[in-house]
Parts: sequence; structure tokens; C-alpha cells
Amino acid sequence: MFPFLSFNLSGLNPVAHYSVCVDVVLVDQHHWRYQGGKWVQCGKAEGSMPGNRLYLHPDSPNTGAHWMRQEVSFGKLKLTNNKGASNNVGQMIVLQSLHKYQPRLHVTEVKEGEGEDGYPSPHTHTFAFPETQFIAVTAYQNADITQLKIDHNPFAKGFRDNFDS
Repeated sequence: MFPFLSFNLSGLNPVAHYSVCVDVVLVDQHHWRYQGGKWVQCGKAEGSMPGNRLYLHPDSPNTGAHWMRQEVSFGKLKLTNNKGASNNVGQMIVLQSLHKYQPRLHVTEVKEGEGEDGYPSPHTHTFAFPETQFIAVTAYQNADITQLKIDHNPFAKGFRDNFDS
């Protein structure tokens, strides 16, 4: 995901254990198109796409002190529109192109004796930031954004190779 999500956590119990994850949910029931320099709705969203919608931070579970010590980055989270990518469920979230999504952060306290897979659980706090909404694309509509990705996204190697040629 580029640019990647990054959060600062506070208010956790330093000695309790927490799992931190991100999921991505549809914002609306529309298909979007870039037309005339802006995004416009152009019909109904396609049916639900099979695949993973949840990414567990690789440091999970860990102590509250660990999570609050520094920024929690999701730089390794990968997005794809490849339905067959559900085989890599730990690494990729499968989305549909030209649909609008909202990432959500989930912080779940892992209680002694309870499974760590308990998402969502009564111990889960969910946070959504409207400014992180995005429309999934397979090609950028703006040359400046393309150049930004080429310059700063470590996963853009194929992009750099194609752009240079």
C-alpha cells in the first residue's frame, strides 16, 4: 500500500499484550471512474470479491509498551486485485479496482487463556480515519503521483523498470 499507513498508539497498558491489525472495508456501493480531472460515481459496486481483507501486524501480539514506544507502520502491507492472491493471506489484502475503501486500525487486547485469533473480540478497539479513504487503482491517473511512487515506494521496482523504458 502506497503511501503506507502509520499510527502512534497511546493509552495502552504497558504490560498487557495486544494484537494490532488493519482491515479494509468498502466505503460505498459505487463503482468509480476518473473523468474530467475528478472521480465520479459510475454505477453500482461489483459483488463481494473473495480474498483476505485483514492484515495482522507482524509484531503481533506484543506488549502495550512495545506498541507505544514508536510509530506502528504498515509498510509491508500489500494490496492486490488478484483474486488468486488469497493464497498469501498473511501478506495481501484483495480489493476490487475502482472501488472506494476505508482502512481501519484494530487494537485487540490478548487476554491470558484466550485465542490470539479472536478478532473482533470484546477487547477490540477499532479506529477509522476518513482522510485515509482511497479508490483502488491499477494505473495512476496523475503523472506526479506515478513519479512519487517511483521515487519512494520500495515495491515499485517493476514500475521503475517500465517507466525508464
